[in-house]
Amino acid sequence: MLGSVARKLRIFGFDTLYVAHVEDSEVLKIGIDQDRIILTADKEFFKRIVKVNAKGVLVGGSNEVEDIVHILEKYGITSIDGIGICSRCSICNGQLAEASSKEVQTELPEKVALLHKEFFRCTDCDKVYWEGSHIKRIRELAKRIDLDLGKDHKAN
Repeated sequence: MLGSVARKLRIFGFDTLYVAHVEDSEVLKIGIDQDRIILTADKEFFKRIVKVNAKGVLVGGSNEVEDIVHILEKYGITSIDGIGICSRCSICNGQLAEASSKEVQTELPEKVALLHKEFFRCTDCDKVYWEGSHIKRIRELAKRIDLDLGKDHKAN
């Protein structure tokens, strides 16, 4: 239900586990066992999270930027600048490590190999990343989130 939010949190450097097609009781168990914050848009499930004294955030689920801002505010995070944008794999949550162009050359489209010098590989799933045009959009989104995070603090 919150896959896009989870993906973006990973992109911003947050250790984010996303499990789909799993019973609420299993999500609750994972959250407690791994001391994770459980994100949900399900009010009844959130009541269960609160009842067992687990960490959780109830989000609206309709606007991912608002949801991300709400999540970060709940845990006192006032900025995502410098947290580790693009340090995690958006697919599996693994850590990204630098890779030489020679190491990833056969896995890249020819144009990418010619245009880019810096590459990263997920240490878990081996997906290769580079700083393409999407990075500009990610940084713009991070600025927007930071502005929204700052609004409440300036109003108080």
